[in-house]
Amino acid sequence: MNPNGRSLRSPWRCTECERSCHWVTRAFALGIFVAVAACAPEVLLPPPPPPPPVASVAPPPAPPAIRETPDAPFRQAQPEGGPAVPFLPPRISELHLKNGVRVLLVEQHDLPIVSVRVVANAGAGDLPWEPPGAASLMGSMLELGTTTRTALQINDAYEALGAAHGTWVDWDSGGAAVKVMTDGLDRALVVLADVVMQPSFPVDELERLRARRLASIQQERSSPRAMGSNATAAAIFGRAHPYGHAIGGRAADVEKVDRDDLVRAHAVLFDPSRCAIVVAGDVTAARLRGQMDAVFGGWVRSPSPALAGHAAAKVVTPAPPAAPKDAPRLVWVDKPGAPQSVVRLAEVGIAKNAPDRDAVSVMNAIFGGMFSSRINLNLREAHAYTYGASSRFDARHGAGPFVATANVKADATAASVAELFKEERAIQDDVVTPDELAGAKQSILLALPARFETVDAVTQALADLAVYGLPLDEYAVRPARIAKITADDVKKAAKAHLHPRTLRVIVVGDRAKLEPTFDALHLGPIEARDAYGDPVTPR
Repeated sequence: MNPNGRSLRSPWRCTECERSCHWVTRAFALGIFVAVAACAPEVLLPPPPPPPPVASVAPPPAPPAIRETPDAPFRQAQPEGGPAVPFLPPRISELHLKNGVRVLLVEQHDLPIVSVRVVANAGAGDLPWEPPGAASLMGSMLELGTTTRTALQINDAYEALGAAHGTWVDWDSGGAAVKVMTDGLDRALVVLADVVMQPSFPVDELERLRARRLASIQQERSSPRAMGSNATAAAIFGRAHPYGHAIGGRAADVEKVDRDDLVRAHAVLFDPSRCAIVVAGDVTAARLRGQMDAVFGGWVRSPSPALAGHAAAKVVTPAPPAAPKDAPRLVWVDKPGAPQSVVRLAEVGIAKNAPDRDAVSVMNAIFGGMFSSRINLNLREAHAYTYGASSRFDARHGAGPFVATANVKADATAASVAELFKEERAIQDDVVTPDELAGAKQSILLALPARFETVDAVTQALADLAVYGLPLDEYAVRPARIAKITADDVKKAAKAHLHPRTLRVIVVGDRAKLEPTFDALHLGPIEARDAYGDPVTPR
């Protein structure tokens, strides 16, 4: 009998498969095995192996259908350009506040935005008595505290208006700017006037900015472009000239700047008799006059205690430096292992008020001032020495530098210098083709409308009028002046301002590897300078 009282010979119904299983007394163990096997055969027997995969070969893709688009014939020829769009310069209004400060305005009412700049018509290059880098530091500190606001309060006031803002001092000018929605103009002008008229130059902010500037100067050692620029300024102007160093100065210069230097620079540059206010955007002349008089009308010239005993503290336009006698023409900044070299042909160029400045602009466009210029087509397209070569006359209040430059493959350094020399001689001796002349003029004239695309761009264009003493119709009459330039004018400008026999050659590259390749150029001895333009004493 089983535990349930049933006979072992009687059928036993399995609860798993609902089958009747007969238990045999004499083969009890075998009966259990048979019963379990009948109930769950899949537990005891291994699964059958899967069938082998059937190899299938994908049919080859059908060849793409060749279709001709409906406009295919149209694409066979280059589309013709549309009619030339004449340049219409903006109308400039001139106002004067009750204290005599000049205001230039261009009204643009398409968007509710106004851009304002307070501009001084002199900059770091016009303060030869200031330590190098001091004027630049002063410009950066204008928003770092006033007699009524801290740096954070100035920033918060602007941020509450959603304003874009900034301050600066460059070679020829200094100033402060703000761009704001029209309904916030009144409040923005109050902050702007405070920044311009009453900066306090806190010592703690000066030390913080000094640390940042020193770190930035240290980084110049890893920038071949900055190294070339530093050496160029020092080589062609000399350290005694205001243009003979980087506008930010060297580390030793920045470490010596103190608060008194900043106060003196501000007192000279931001005199109301030297400043103008330029405005563009959604504001009328009548409304602007009232707004400006309310915040800037009380700005009057007053003797600054910082200038007491400093008779030399005044604006001085720098004169061209004396030509160096027997100075080496080849200046080298060594950068061992550099895969590329920076090459620069440099000399003293022209001032902003040069009488032939328009002819110089056209000549430089042909030589190196646009993508299709001679030196770019030579070094980039014909020889593949570089990704790009360019030239520029950096015209300032005084005669600024002229530089033709390219970053070239190291093994093409001497060859690139030779090609630059060849192109300088060619533009002096060869006839400029009509296509080159027309292309250069078009490049200059088509770039002119871009100066008035935004309210910020308009105020920058207006600032140039104030900084360089240009007439209000300068942008209206410039196209006609450019159109009159002839090929003879270009050749005269090249002969007058390019001097292949005396200009300086600056190279930033691996001297040990490349110096022998310069023997064929007959440039004479090498003058070694460091990353900041200082002479390297031979060991």
